[in-house]
Amino acid sequence: MLLSATDQPVVHGQALVTLDALRKVGLNVELQANDWGTLITRRTSKEPVEKGGWSIFHTWTAAPDFFSPAVNLPLRANGEKAWFGWPTDPKIEALIDEWFKAPDLAAQKKLAADIQIEAYANDVPYVPTGQFVAPTAFRKNLDGIIVAPVVFLWNVEIK
Repeated sequence: MLLSATDQPVVHGQALVTLDALRKVGLNVELQANDWGTLITRRTSKEPVEKGGWSIFHTWTAAPDFFSPAVNLPLRANGEKAWFGWPTDPKIEALIDEWFKAPDLAAQKKLAADIQIEAYANDVPYVPTGQFVAPTAFRKNLDGIIVAPVVFLWNVEIK
């Protein structure tokens, strides 16, 4: 069961491409297209597909959420405490713990590489499907816009 949210163009586009690709390789995939609220409700189900569960859903996040193992929530493989799908991989978790305790940047880089190798060799907790930039425009008479991954408009003044 491939869940999709028709009211989220980025998510729905990914789902349609995934659906086509999986069918082309011979998999029998059903698309369940609803609104985002229905998707996020259904993704909490741990039931098998035939009892309302699911196999795949798409979502998106901001790039800083993947900068390091410290903030990469979908990478966690701590079972019931993990991201939806609830992957369990004690080796990933042990490597993440080591990453937090690493004595320097070089050790962190090595451990980050080891974490990625482990994640994509076994459970594959998530698959990055691409990246995009959301175009943003502001009026000419605004001053103080801070270009950042997350935009907070507390610094904006009309000229």
